[in-house]
Amino acid sequence: MITIVTGKINEGKTTTLKAHYHEHKKGDGFISEKKMADQKVHSYTSIRLSTQEHKLLMLHEYYYSESFASAGKIGPYFINLFTLDWIEKSISKMIEERIEPIYLDEIGILEIKGYGYDRILRKMIDSKLDLIISAREDLFQSIIQTYELKDVKYLKVKR
Repeated sequence: MITIVTGKINEGKTTTLKAHYHEHKKGDGFISEKKMADQKVHSYTSIRLSTQEHKLLMLHEYYYSESFASAGKIGPYFINLFTLDWIEKSISKMIEERIEPIYLDEIGILEIKGYGYDRILRKMIDSKLDLIISAREDLFQSIIQTYELKDVKYLKVKR
């Protein structure tokens, strides 16, 4: 079963995933928390739910420096190649060990275009394990179509 937690931008998708994990105390995966500097988004940090280990995933171009290993860019954000690789390897191991549910925050335009988490999300779907992912509600149908998802449960964030 695939559960997709949806909501608008800043409506609480990440908080919902984190709360679900802590409430049920099973599975593993990653959430991405937004870091602010003054009133601007500085970056997003990926956090592994079971260990709380965290790594910088995306950095706003305003704060970019040459020491940041970028795998690409979406809008004003550079994506960290090493963190993306860490997430992919960790989730591949979860699949191998049949850990479920696997959480992944957040699937969006980058994945629909074949980038970001696309490769690991396809492996997750092929595993037939229970998955809990998040996505903006305006991208829900595009994600269903792109990944040809069946047996999907839709969970709207409640504010």
